[in-house]
Amino acid sequence: QYKLQMEDKPSTMSIERAEALNDIGFEWEVIQRGSVPKDELWKRRFEELKVFKARTGHCRVPSMYKENEALGMWVSTQRQQYRLQMEGKPSNM
Repeated sequence: QYKLQMEDKPSTMSIERAEALNDIGFEWEVIQRGSVPKDELWKRRFEELKVFKARTGHCRVPSMYKENEALGMWVSTQRQQYRLQMEGKPSNM
């Protein structure tokens, strides 16, 4: 809908809604797997985790976190990789 609006085509996305999404840092481009360096993706998720903590007061993001599924999966992966590292097993940490 946003793309249609930007092309001056009929869209159900209002300018106010697009601006509200922009105001919170909404990313309009979908990140394709492998298109963003791993370090950059890690930094993005870490920033999302900081926002989550500021809002909730903790870092216990559920693995099936509906508001941000990618963050939930990332946190779950971080926990898994940390456990492997602590067990002396190969880890991506």
